[in-house]
Amino acid sequence: MMPALEGRSVGELLLDCDLIVREVLMDTPLMDGRVMVRTWGEVVEAAADLWRAFPESSPSAGQSERRDAGQVLMEQLQTMNADLMKAGRRRQWPGPGPADDRLLTVCENLTTAAELLLRRRTDVRPMRPKVAADLEAAKARMMHVLYVGAHGVQVALNRDLRDLAVLPAAKRSALPAESLKRTVEARDRMAAFEQLAGSYVSGTFPAALHGEHKPLPELDRLREALASWDIQAHRALAGAPTAATMTLIAQTQAHTAFASQTLLRAGAETDSIDPSEYRTRLAPALESAQASWVGLATTWAQLAPQRGRRLDPDLVIAANEIRAAMLEIIHERTGVASVETLAATVDLKQVSQTLQLGLATSTDLAYALREATADLHLLASPRGVNAMAMALEAHGLYGNVSTEAWVRPVDHAQDRPVALPDIVRGSLTRAADQVTLAVTKAAGAAASISAPDRVLAARTSARQSDSSAGRDRQPVALQAGPPSSPRSY
Repeated sequence: MMPALEGRSVGELLLDCDLIVREVLMDTPLMDGRVMVRTWGEVVEAAADLWRAFPESSPSAGQSERRDAGQVLMEQLQTMNADLMKAGRRRQWPGPGPADDRLLTVCENLTTAAELLLRRRTDVRPMRPKVAADLEAAKARMMHVLYVGAHGVQVALNRDLRDLAVLPAAKRSALPAESLKRTVEARDRMAAFEQLAGSYVSGTFPAALHGEHKPLPELDRLREALASWDIQAHRALAGAPTAATMTLIAQTQAHTAFASQTLLRAGAETDSIDPSEYRTRLAPALESAQASWVGLATTWAQLAPQRGRRLDPDLVIAANEIRAAMLEIIHERTGVASVETLAATVDLKQVSQTLQLGLATSTDLAYALREATADLHLLASPRGVNAMAMALEAHGLYGNVSTEAWVRPVDHAQDRPVALPDIVRGSLTRAADQVTLAVTKAAGAAASISAPDRVLAARTSARQSDSSAGRDRQPVALQAGPPSSPRSY
């Protein structure tokens, strides 16, 4: 479960769920059909609880005698899910094992949203049109989460089937006899679930999102979120960091770098910051910093064990809040807001100054993460460590020549966290070095940009100073004697 202290609204929790299930479709290397099926049932149950927590909308003409169609469909989906979960408990497939962290986060978000609604909702009838429109938008987004999530599980199961098809006969015969059959069955049932959820989505998404209530961003929220994140991330790295901690920090920094690009680009296009300086210096530096953080996050994600992931609750809250604070500004309905929308929503000059300070502090955080990489007590997944070590060795001078396993077989079989071998730690340190270099350049470029009026004032002052200095030097230049030294610009 998520920590009790949750600062996000119901709409922000649903948006986070929507973005997570979309990311699942992009992260195909991290897909595992069995793992996702184990977790999917909890997602649907949490969604059903949230749907029941929604206040009832005022019935329109002709609806007083029949139940809400969305509620009926939600009950159908819950019944289908219950049957799938029951079948899984009776059989060896998918069997016990780890859960998918991304789908668990979706489940936790939905549960938190339901708890918020039950504490705060007031069923005032008749419902005001704006409230009813916001309610329909929330339902549309939640059903879209189930639709895209079901498709992601189906894609993962199809990938598992392809992997089973190419296994050697000896390995395939060693698997439980029902593995192939149950995988096909689960794939087909998820396809039916997806189709049913899609029947609701096709009539509501994204049209219903136009009625979504989105208040103007709070002026100090982004600044406070950046400061809180910086504090919690440093504390986590100074304590006993884990591979999961390193992953979350790198992922959050990558997201922050993307949002900073979006906002600073809008600032340049609206002359809130100097456009020329942004194009020539800051934009390339920000792109490099984001790419470096993404690469580091991807590497650490492969090393984070599926079981026993230990994350500081305060770090999770801070990561959620900075993500929500950024999305509150840059996200509009189904995608990134336009420059015109951003300019009408926030003071881009003030936001740019806040982001400049955020980039400055991220430099120190990058160095702290690099130092944490050298911690000998840092543990990672044995399977991820073994795979990475073998890949690094294969690309070395002599190929895979080691006769010893990188991890013990018992640790590999039980996915028991292990210490990092030197070859892996060295690779991670080099990746961290790239991040620190890229972030330092981005912070330096951000520190030099100013609003055009400040640039103009500085240049005017410089010209006036030069003119005054020239008048002062003129009599000296006419005096006899050796020529003065050339002026340095």
